[in-house]
Amino acid sequence: MAEKNVRIQVIGDVSVFDDKIKKEIDRVTKLTSKNTGLILNIALNYGSRAEIVHAAKKIAKEVSEGKLKVDDIDEKVLNDGLYTAMIPDPDLLIRPGGEKRLSNFLLWQSAYTEFWYTDVLWPDFKKEHILDAIFEYQKRNRRFGGI
Repeated sequence: MAEKNVRIQVIGDVSVFDDKIKKEIDRVTKLTSKNTGLILNIALNYGSRAEIVHAAKKIAKEVSEGKLKVDDIDEKVLNDGLYTAMIPDPDLLIRPGGEKRLSNFLLWQSAYTEFWYTDVLWPDFKKEHILDAIFEYQKRNRRFGGI
């Protein structure tokens, strides 16, 4: 991946993994951290509710240590505590397999995301399916919460 200019980022609570795996995650993310091409986000032990709790605990700690005032807590402060703080919110979320639920995935980040559902299972997902999703997305009028 490094030679293809791909930056690898890991989101999730990796503290549960053994040291060998954590060191490899650290090595790969550091090795590719300066790459400017495609960003590959890998979700390991990721759950959005846990991510939001993690951010809330981080904020609470900063408040208790006097580093942050309660009145200064806003969306940006919460967002900065998320595992995904370094990546923009998704514009399009493709949900294969016929499921029509978020399954605890990017709950905070998906506030203004467009969703595209398909019955095609992930292993059978092909280039034409991604193109269908993109073409459908391009037809939409995104309002970002507006009327």
